[in-house]
Amino acid sequence: MVQKREMRLRCDCGKYFQNKEVEIKGIVTSAEVCSGCGYITFTREQAEAFFKAKELQEMIKGKRKIIRIGDSIGITLPEKMKSFGLKAGKELKARATGPRSFELSF
Repeated sequence: MVQKREMRLRCDCGKYFQNKEVEIKGIVTSAEVCSGCGYITFTREQAEAFFKAKELQEMIKGKRKIIRIGDSIGITLPEKMKSFGLKAGKELKARATGPRSFELSF
């Protein structure tokens, strides 16, 4: 029976990296964090996920206007959001994050 060994990355300080959730520039993402010095690095997959989230953050930032849609209200989003799978008719999850803020996820 062949036993598969897990590769562990070692930091220059001598300690090992651990996979953790971190916040970088307002984005919560998975990264490799050194248990000794706290240095943060990414695997290829983690870097791709972070840069995709950063692209989405840049696309969505800024002010949005609330518009009337029949007896309801709504907000408009940039057409570029389609590249993230967002389209008319797609369901979103909404949750309150504070008395004057909320979060949408898809």
